Amino acid sequence: MKADDFLQEKGLEFELMEQENPTLDCDDAARERGLETDQIVKSLIIESGEEDFHCLVPGDRKLSEKKFGQEYRMADPEKSEEITSQESGTVHPFASELKHFVDERILEKDRISFTRGDRLHGVIIRPEEFRKGLKLADFDWKRKDLVNVTEEEIEKLETEGLSEEDAKFIARNAFSEFKALNLSFDAERIGTALRKVLREMDTFDVEDVSEILERAENETHMQRLSKALAEEGELPKESGFDLEQVVKQVLDENPDAVEDFESGRDSAINFLLGQVMSETNGKAEASKAEEFLRQRLG
Repeated sequence: MKADDFLQEKGLEFELMEQENPTLDCDDAARERGLETDQIVKSLIIESGEEDFHCLVPGDRKLSEKKFGQEYRMADPEKSEEITSQESGTVHPFASELKHFVDERILEKDRISFTRGDRLHGVIIRPEEFRKGLKLADFDWKRKDLVNVTEEEIEKLETEGLSEEDAKFIARNAFSEFKALNLSFDAERIGTALRKVLREMDTFDVEDVSEILERAENETHMQRLSKALAEEGELPKESGFDLEQVVKQVLDENPDAVEDFESGRDSAINFLLGQVMSETNGKAEASKAEEFLRQRLG
């Protein structure tokens, strides 16, 4: 089925443009349709392991293996045509029932375009109508950050408050997650959280990172939450306190006991530990509290 037939069948709004010249690549398509190359949707049929996937990326970008998350190779033209019934180079987004991965940048344009299923016609559609089409199609799809980043994207992250190093890290590893979280938290804090989470995990949910950002009172606490998420698969229940902060507070408020310990009275640690347990209503892990006390006391 041609792309326009599918869209019309689903009752979606779009424009079908007849081109003066056949298109051989995304740059050709952009020129013929009066658009920018990044508004052209490129369809890629790829093989990864024993599965095949249909990836949709902007016409000016390349699929990133790191962001896709696994090794892949492009399906050869014969296999692509067998799967889609379209000649290689004329595959449209609705030409297969494979699982689709859609680069999020496509859905952020005011208009996007893709081939009808031949080299002389292009479909132009608004992203909201395109998204409806994806939902009505007979395949599963997922929005994902799929492509290599540009210097412009890195510079944009820097203007939002990230250092050059963090901007490059976020752009290459967690661009979509940063943007999703950027509505609620400051850029530097998000950058720190994402670095810590990615140090522990390969994949994660934005909701989990958001909870870490809400709960973490400092970077050490953020790191502990990230480790717990990686090890347990979920965040620990809210304790209501940051143990390291409580330990610091107890030491600041009990200088005599600190002096006793430093003078060689090891039993003073028991008094300080009791104060920590009192401050946390007995919820602190005693062994961990003692460890933090001894670390701070040297």
